[in-house]
Amino acid sequence: MSLISAVLAADPVDPFTEPDEADLFLMEEQIITVASRYAQTVREAPAIVTVLTDDEIRQRGFRTLADVLRSLPGVYVSTSPEGRSLGWVRGVVAPDNNKILLMVDGVPWYDGVYTHAWIDEYLPLSMVKQVEIIKGPGSAIYGTNAFSGVINVVTYRPEDLDGPYVRLTSGTGARFEFSAVAAERATVRGHDLSAMAYVRALSSDGDGLELTPRDRRNVTGTRPVRSINAGLDLRVDNWTVRFDHVDYKHTYFTLEQDDMLDVFLQSPDEFYLGYRDDFLSLRYDAQIGRDFTLSPQVQLQQYDDPGQYAYVIGWTQTEDDEGNISIDMLSTLVETHKKTRRYAGALEYQARLAAAHTNVGGVGIEGVQVLALYDEQFDNGSHEPVRPRGFQAPSGETIFDVYAYTQHTWRARYWLELTAGVRADYNLQAEYFFPSPRLGVLLVPTEDVTAKLLYGRAFRAPTVRELLVEVQPDDDGFYAFTQGNLALEPEKIDTAEGEVAWRLASPVTLRGAAFASLLSEFIDKSIERDQYTNRGSALVVGGEAEVLVEAGPVDAAVSYAVTRGTTDDKRVYEFPPHMAHGRLTWSPVDRFHVTGMADWYGVRPRSEWSPDAGLSDGSPFGLLHVAVATDTLSDRLRVDLSVRNILDTPHQTLVYIDDANAVSGDAAKYPNDIDGEGRMFIVGLEADL
Repeated sequence: MSLISAVLAADPVDPFTEPDEADLFLMEEQIITVASRYAQTVREAPAIVTVLTDDEIRQRGFRTLADVLRSLPGVYVSTSPEGRSLGWVRGVVAPDNNKILLMVDGVPWYDGVYTHAWIDEYLPLSMVKQVEIIKGPGSAIYGTNAFSGVINVVTYRPEDLDGPYVRLTSGTGARFEFSAVAAERATVRGHDLSAMAYVRALSSDGDGLELTPRDRRNVTGTRPVRSINAGLDLRVDNWTVRFDHVDYKHTYFTLEQDDMLDVFLQSPDEFYLGYRDDFLSLRYDAQIGRDFTLSPQVQLQQYDDPGQYAYVIGWTQTEDDEGNISIDMLSTLVETHKKTRRYAGALEYQARLAAAHTNVGGVGIEGVQVLALYDEQFDNGSHEPVRPRGFQAPSGETIFDVYAYTQHTWRARYWLELTAGVRADYNLQAEYFFPSPRLGVLLVPTEDVTAKLLYGRAFRAPTVRELLVEVQPDDDGFYAFTQGNLALEPEKIDTAEGEVAWRLASPVTLRGAAFASLLSEFIDKSIERDQYTNRGSALVVGGEAEVLVEAGPVDAAVSYAVTRGTTDDKRVYEFPPHMAHGRLTWSPVDRFHVTGMADWYGVRPRSEWSPDAGLSDGSPFGLLHVAVATDTLSDRLRVDLSVRNILDTPHQTLVYIDDANAVSGDAAKYPNDIDGEGRMFIVGLEADL
């Protein structure tokens, strides 16, 4: 009997606490849960997955999830006029991060109005053990927003830490950040207890990003960010309670600054977008026998996202009967009120039916309730808002989604694994039914070669903004915003993809991947009416190649990605069809690492999308970064230094298609793009207590 046959004939291991031991040579691989909701190696997962650990994040000088995503082939990070980082995966672009799903330890994190996932300073990396990224569909397991990618942030457990630690970072833009993480395990009266707690305080005056309408000067040139984060993960036997709080704010940095009044109207102390959000989850894992786990769980998330901004409309001149002339400023102050609550409940199971069969599934319900969603507009210093409000959603309205899913994995042979699954979602308000199937074939013909063939369908459900917002016209019949539409269908994407990894003799691994995605039912503004509607489709195809080398003290990677997207015979807007990344890490002695990184982006097509604007395509550019990380000063002290864009290369983020089309006429809003960040220095000090 062969070694592998002997392992398969032995008693099965728990697939939810460790990977399948049938592939002993895979045990060196990193363990993930994002692909199937249970522990697998990266090779076994029925998805194309990338994992970055806490050590890799620190050694490469990454500050945010956006920095992590920027390093991946096929992922482009843009910036919105509201000051948000946007992650676009495989050419799928959007004005909000609602076509990627962000989770923290498997729990979705996104706002209640736009379902925007925060990948910048909103979420700290100080408590992160590893980040798992799927490029491709994930709705068969996770539902909405798992459209072109899934990000699962895995936080520390007590067994991962050797006591508490603190971290201080400081850098360009008056950046200061303090983080502390503590964890403890104990046994009290026969009960296993563990707890992890973290806190983070961040203050930064920004990186000088600018969008200056009509080339007017930007006096401040800053992008202030303030944040407080705190969280607690408490586990008692099979119970898990998790609570996270975020208090985050940043400026809406695209307002004109033509004179000092405009500067005052951009004061970050008075005018900002705020996010005071709470995340609470409760889970119980009931072990039934040796091979079955039943997990009821509930989630409660509340989003209180106020904001206010102001701008000068112009000036008016009046003359009284005596010939006296007075000049008055015309201005508008807007206060935004966005308060929502998300409920979720589910009953999930994980079953090892036999040594070669693993099944997961569950049923659940999710609801997003509007507590307050409206704008108030105050004109010319008035203390009373303009009536009627031009932007609002009915208070108390709730959008419900019910779902059920199942996925089965069969190890048919030691070299062949088959996965099939489906999830079905039904929206009670929009009354749509959406199935999300998934198929996967894993081939391991030798210990050094792995091949995956995958198909999946994913969707993005219409948001509260797109479904419920009511807009009232002004006296001239003009709609300042787009109306919601309860008749919307979800956006849909069907993706076929494949990946081959070949570990050559000793240090070199080659990896190649290709995909084809058909997008349909785009949610966009209607041509006939100023409301959201489903229209349009696109075909996006692409591939990527990567070479990885691990030879003694050297760890290097070079990747190239190509993406081609067309819709209505036009190229997909802004996403660069060609991009390349390079990384070289040198560790001459134990616990000392020097890393150099390079990013290159080709032309980003735009002129085909907005010919009336007369805007050119984005120019190609390259960036160089360097980072040094060491923990050799003592066993409990670590220091790191990173310099982003070390050559201070000028580059720009193109504004999104809607903004590009808003540049004509005297009231042109966004005729210029957004400057990318220049040279940035970050120094970090981390100490175990």
